[in-house]
Amino acid sequence: MLAVDMISSSDLDREFVVPGQALVVMPFLNATLARRASQQLASRAGCSGVLLAIHDDNREGFVKLINRAFEKSQSATFAYTAEDAFAGRDWLAIASKALARENAGLAAFNDGKWAGQMAAFGLADRLWAKSVYGGPFFFPDYHSHYADTELSVIARSQMKYCYDANAILVEVDWQKDSKAVNEVDRLVFKNRKNNAFQSKNISRNIVELFA
Repeated sequence: MLAVDMISSSDLDREFVVPGQALVVMPFLNATLARRASQQLASRAGCSGVLLAIHDDNREGFVKLINRAFEKSQSATFAYTAEDAFAGRDWLAIASKALARENAGLAAFNDGKWAGQMAAFGLADRLWAKSVYGGPFFFPDYHSHYADTELSVIARSQMKYCYDANAILVEVDWQKDSKAVNEVDRLVFKNRKNNAFQSKNISRNIVELFA
């Protein structure tokens, strides 16, 4: 079972050390939803670690909070999720085993939408994640969308991506299909895609899945 720590974004000035275990980070706006999700995810994790739920009280955005938490923490693996997540049994244990078994950098959860094509919620090996951008977990120019898409494209292009359909972490957002994505984030992704994400090793076939 995961230990749950609910904090304010201002508390990210301190260090969070989870030696040899997983750190799961959940930025949130709605405390009621976050508390319920945290308890459900923690009880079904199937392994030990820490779930850090961070109240975005200054509206910094999902990507910035994930990056701040990544910078201020130490752990073997690092997962990202949201307050509208619902977990299947042993969701984190199954993903952790897949990550180790496949010697992968990023494991995608079964989110009920992308069928393993993208890690909308994901678990990363910390050393691999640090190697991607040299520090931040997500590319910092994004605010709330497409950062997970880019990271998935990079991991898949590097053959450092894995997926076990039994690692279930579903996004429960009743209005999801009617919501618009952040248009600034869309433009950032388009521009970076056209520049192969500043990498010579990106698979064009994989990129075009998310055109």
